[in-house]
Amino acid sequence: MRRFNFSLPGIHCLLEVTRESPQTRAREIWTEFRRHNIVFDGPYDDWRSAMVDSAGYDAPAILAKAVEATRAVVQGRASYERDTVIFKEGSSSHPLLAWLLYAASRSDRRLRVVDFGGALGSSYFQHRSKLAHLAELKWCVVEQPHFADAGRAEFEDGVLSFSHNLEEAIDLVNPHIVLLSGVLQYLEYPHEQLESLLSKGVKFILVDRTSAQFDVAEVPFVQHVPERIYRASYPVWFLNANELQDHFARHGYEVLDNFQPAGAFGTATPPPLQELKRWGIGVTPARGQYEWSYSGWFLERREI
Repeated sequence: MRRFNFSLPGIHCLLEVTRESPQTRAREIWTEFRRHNIVFDGPYDDWRSAMVDSAGYDAPAILAKAVEATRAVVQGRASYERDTVIFKEGSSSHPLLAWLLYAASRSDRRLRVVDFGGALGSSYFQHRSKLAHLAELKWCVVEQPHFADAGRAEFEDGVLSFSHNLEEAIDLVNPHIVLLSGVLQYLEYPHEQLESLLSKGVKFILVDRTSAQFDVAEVPFVQHVPERIYRASYPVWFLNANELQDHFARHGYEVLDNFQPAGAFGTATPPPLQELKRWGIGVTPARGQYEWSYSGWFLERREI
C-alpha cells in the first residue's frame, strides 16, 4: 500500500493506493482498531458464558494501574483519573455535580455520599474542589475487597473512606445520596443488587454512566480493554432501561431527571472503515462493532 499527499490552494488530499481487496483492508483496520480501542464480543447466552471467555475484573494489573493513577492525582501530577486513565486538565461531570449539590442543598449544605463501585475515589477526586465549601462532606467508596484495602492503606483521609460492602457503608456513613456510576453493568446480578439498595430507603440515588437502553433486550457481552489502558477483559451487561425504572417505581422512587451522560460506551465503526463505506466499498461488519449511549437517572424517594 502506498500513500500520496498533495495540496492545492484550499485543498489537501490523501490518496491511498493498494492492491489489497476491500475485505482484506477491512480486516486489517479492525485488527488495529481492537488493539487501541474498547471493543465487545457477543452477545452471549448468559453471564457465565461471558465469564469463561474473559479474564475478569479482579486482574492484578487493574488495581496496580488504578493505584498508580490515583497517586498521580493525590500528588498533584494529574487533575483526576477515570478508569485508570489520568487527565491533566480539570473537568466535571455536570449532571453528577449538579445533583450532588442539589442533594446537599436539601440537607443543610451537608453531603454524605456512598459511592458504589467508585474505584479508589475517581469521582471524589474529580469533584472535591467543587464540594469543598459544604458544611460537611463525607465520601465512602464501596469496592471489591482488594480495592477497598488498597484505598484504606493509602488514600483514606478525614473525608474519603472505603468499605467492602454496601450495607456496612450505609450504616457507617448514613448517606444523603448513593452514587452508582458505571457499575451496574459490571455486576453479575445487577437487578438483585439494585433491589437491595433501593430497599434501604436512602433519600437520593444517582445512577450515572450506565449502559442501559429502552426497549432493547438485556444481554451480556465481553468487554476488551486496549493495552494502552491495561490488558484485561470482563463480562458486561447491556441493560434494559425499562426494567431499571420498574425497580425505581416499585420502591417509591420518583425520577427527577433521566439524562444522557457524555460519551458513549464503545465505538461502532473505525474512521478508516467509515471512509471505505463512504466510497461505496462494501465491508462485512466485524465482531465488536457496538456503540451505546450511556443513561443516567436522579431519584428521590417519595415520603410514605
